[in-house]
Amino acid sequence: MRCFVLSFTLFLFLHTPSSTSSPVLPFCNHHDNSNLLHFKNSFAINTSLYKDWDWDWECSSYSSKIASWKNGTDCCEWDGVTCGTASGHVIGLDLSCSMLQGGFHLNSTLFHLTHLQQLNLAYNDFCASQLSSRIGDLVSLTHLNLSNSGFGGDIPSTISHLSKLLLLDLSRTYTLPDWENSNFRLEPSTWRKLVGNTTKMKELLLDGVDMSSIRETSLSLLINFSSSLLSLSLPDTELHGKFPSGILGLPNLEELNLFGNQELKGELPKSNWSTSLRILDLSKTAFSGQIPDSIRHLKSLNQLSLSFCQFDGSIPVSLWNLTQLTYLDLSGRLHGDIPSVLSNFKHLTLLGLSSSRLSGHIPDVFDNLTKLDFLDNLLHTWKSMDYIDLSFNKLLGDLPIPPYGIAVFSVSNNNFTGHISSTFCNASSLDVLILSHNNLSGTIPQCLGASPFLSILDLQVTTFMEAYLQIFLKAMYCRL
Repeated sequence: MRCFVLSFTLFLFLHTPSSTSSPVLPFCNHHDNSNLLHFKNSFAINTSLYKDWDWDWECSSYSSKIASWKNGTDCCEWDGVTCGTASGHVIGLDLSCSMLQGGFHLNSTLFHLTHLQQLNLAYNDFCASQLSSRIGDLVSLTHLNLSNSGFGGDIPSTISHLSKLLLLDLSRTYTLPDWENSNFRLEPSTWRKLVGNTTKMKELLLDGVDMSSIRETSLSLLINFSSSLLSLSLPDTELHGKFPSGILGLPNLEELNLFGNQELKGELPKSNWSTSLRILDLSKTAFSGQIPDSIRHLKSLNQLSLSFCQFDGSIPVSLWNLTQLTYLDLSGRLHGDIPSVLSNFKHLTLLGLSSSRLSGHIPDVFDNLTKLDFLDNLLHTWKSMDYIDLSFNKLLGDLPIPPYGIAVFSVSNNNFTGHISSTFCNASSLDVLILSHNNLSGTIPQCLGASPFLSILDLQVTTFMEAYLQIFLKAMYCRL
């Protein structure tokens, strides 16, 4: 009897975790283990997937995560798998950028993992597969990311069963050849159920989803997210009608992207903005009216794109108070002068004002904008640019000289005067030079004709003397 007690005590000593030892990892539930192995065996690994389709930036650390999934090993230690500490059930699966390729079965064993809380299958190629209605079985999901993974067709209405969702990303920003005409489609009934049941949603990302059948009344249901929504991304979704302006007043909204919905109308609110807003992109929509002075209250805003909308009037002076902006694109119909206070925008990396009705001289303010690396319309003396487009304005003065290292320089359709300085030839990396439709005169520097890099030169409708042009063309011909 004493031997039994001693043995049992020794067993307890050897198998009771010490308070100072590392936490014991859970053992994978054997059903989950088996389901994952079946899931693995239903796909091929295409190691050239990202090299062929230029996904290297998004999948800079891509790897075949499922290569570590082997029979007889604990799935809780497999790459991309997270298990619950108590149950051993799989609660997280991140297979993004895993080079998976093949059709996604409607009865995939993945849908047996009913304890899943987070599922990420982004950047794989599921060959335009239909998303199974069984996605609604994963009722514990809080995060679902199927972006750029090749799913298509109607989004099943059962997705509305995922009432715990905080993030839903069904975006498509890339298209592979076998994905053509296979975008997700979102029907009105599914939209109403989704918005009605997922009231805790923080991020709703549906870039490229076909939402053409969604009407104004259904869009207004987004107000259901009034206390939770942080990010709403609906670019290129074929939305039309009038967008509810109240969305821009949601108290916690940080990002709104409606880019490319050319028939979507709306106006900017005169008050009650979401002061949390960091990103606002309404470019290439039918938003109209004037930019209100109240925009000055958006002190958290760092990206603003209102390009090629139907806004009219002048750029409000109050907008130039948003000196924290890193991205500003107002290209299109707005007019006004370029203010000298632009020099205070020291964080700008992109500035777009092309095809606007800007007038006057270009102020000498840009040397202060040291972080700017893309300029679509303005230049005076920049040193770190590779693309500059000042075209289609009414800008005056001498022709600006492009900085060293520039590749594309376009100033067409302005009122620049004077001659082309020979210092243009110092831009040895210049590939595209477009000076057409200005009031330039004088000779064309012959060094441009000898440039080994220049591939496009446009001097249409300038006042260059024909003789000078003939001399220049002869130099270009000899170079060839």
